[in-house]
Amino acid sequence: MYGMGWKIDRTDAYRIGSENLGGDMGHHDTLEKLRAAKTAHIRWRSYAQALVNGVPVDNSKVPVVHTDCEFGKWYYGAGQRLSHLPSYRAIEEPHEMLHLLYMKIFKLLFTEEKVTLFQKLVGLSGKLTYERRQEVDKVLDQLLSVSKTLVGAIEVLERDVMLGE
Repeated sequence: MYGMGWKIDRTDAYRIGSENLGGDMGHHDTLEKLRAAKTAHIRWRSYAQALVNGVPVDNSKVPVVHTDCEFGKWYYGAGQRLSHLPSYRAIEEPHEMLHLLYMKIFKLLFTEEKVTLFQKLVGLSGKLTYERRQEVDKVLDQLLSVSKTLVGAIEVLERDVMLGE
C-alpha cells in the first residue's frame, strides 16, 4: 500500500468526484467545488505526510499527473469558465508543483538504490539511507510550503467568486 490522490471519501460534506464537477455552475456551485477541492487537498497532503512517516496508504492512490487528479479534471474542464480571473491562473503552478514534489517523494521512498555487497551482508538493502531520508524530509518541507501557497490561492479565488469577479 502506498500513494495518494485527490479522491475523497463519501463522508465528506463536499465531494469533488468527476461526476460532480462539470456542467454549468453558478457562484454557489463554484464555491462548493472550490471548498471541496481545498478539503480534498488537505486530505491529500495528510496522506503524503503519512506515507513519509511509514503509514501504509492504499495502492489506488498512487501519484497522478496534475491534470488527472479530480481537482485537475475540474480545473482543466468545467473550471475553465473562471480562467479569465488572475486568481484562477495563480492556482495552476502550485498545483502542478505539488504533484511533481509528491512524485519525487514517491520515487525516493519506493525506488531502490544500488545496493553494495556489504549492505546486503549487513542487512541494509531495501532500507532508506540517512541521506535519502534527509532528501525525503527536504522535499516534504517543500511540498508543505507549496501546499500552503495553493490553499492561499484557492482562498483568493473563492473570494473573487464570492465578489462576483
